Amino acid sequence: MTATALGPRRTRPGVPAVRGLAWVTWRQHRFALAGVLMVLGGVGLFMVFNGLAMHHVYTRLGLDTCGSLGGPSCQAQITAFEQDYYSWADHLPHLVMLLPGMIGVFVGAPLVARELESGTFRFAWTLARSRVQWIVTKLILLSVILTAFALAFSALSTWWFGPFDAITGRMTPYGTYEISGLVFAARTLFGFTLGALLGLLIRRTVPAMAATAAAWLAVVISSIVWLRPLIQKPITTIGAAAKGINPGQNVPVNAAVVNHWFQDAAGHHVSLDQLFQQAITGNGGNAPSPDQFDAYLVQHHYSGWVSYRPNGWFSHFQTVEASGYAILAIMLAVAAVLVLRRRAV
Repeated sequence: MTATALGPRRTRPGVPAVRGLAWVTWRQHRFALAGVLMVLGGVGLFMVFNGLAMHHVYTRLGLDTCGSLGGPSCQAQITAFEQDYYSWADHLPHLVMLLPGMIGVFVGAPLVARELESGTFRFAWTLARSRVQWIVTKLILLSVILTAFALAFSALSTWWFGPFDAITGRMTPYGTYEISGLVFAARTLFGFTLGALLGLLIRRTVPAMAATAAAWLAVVISSIVWLRPLIQKPITTIGAAAKGINPGQNVPVNAAVVNHWFQDAAGHHVSLDQLFQQAITGNGGNAPSPDQFDAYLVQHHYSGWVSYRPNGWFSHFQTVEASGYAILAIMLAVAAVLVLRRRAV
């Protein structure tokens, strides 16, 4: 039974009293909030220790003073640095980006579903507060707390990834873009309100949790794959000379490459495998060296092209995408209030 009386609470002298529905909400969900804080705090604690070591090595190797990270003077240091830390920078965001969805599953979905499934709503809604006041207080208070947790974690993630920001950038999908800036917090808010609405509609806790996980993943993956590219068209440029094996010679070192391809003199796209087979045939059946391959491309008027998103677009993309999630979260919260208001229970 999760309902709690609305009676006054004794407080220490000088400490502001928290009464009414705000106090009830805190009493009911303090363990769930503590769980969220423990998970985010545990991952954050690892990021602190790992990040301190990573920042120290970055400075010790002289990557902050060796000049352009895309130039030859820094390549040995970058190789040594990536050998120790690239796997963390590459793989950890893949796991951490799921945390907003888990918050929606374990905090949002049970919010109303548990009350309806257990029948405690009959008591919770007869304490001189309407059902609308009850759900509005819960949604606002928990949304503010969870969003604050997520923003603090995003700030820590941004600091942790700092050494790699100049090397690989933050615009790569499924990377640090997903766990820093505003998007992580906006997805947390979206996951929570999505879970609350689905819990109200399904009225059973476990099915609502499963539905929240599936819906959150569907929306997030769809936004990454189909909607994010609509925010701004990538920059397209030709590679320096031919440079067939690496057509992105004119791309900033920390930009996110979206696509690269080859074109013949008539502008037709040609695959790298097809070009390489042609070069082998033209080289007497022997695999060409990189220089021979580039010479073959120049001789036959092939050019390498690349499209990319500069790292400087990070704030713009984050603002647009986070605004979309925030608007969607507000719509879900309003829908939950309207459904509960009109629905007979």
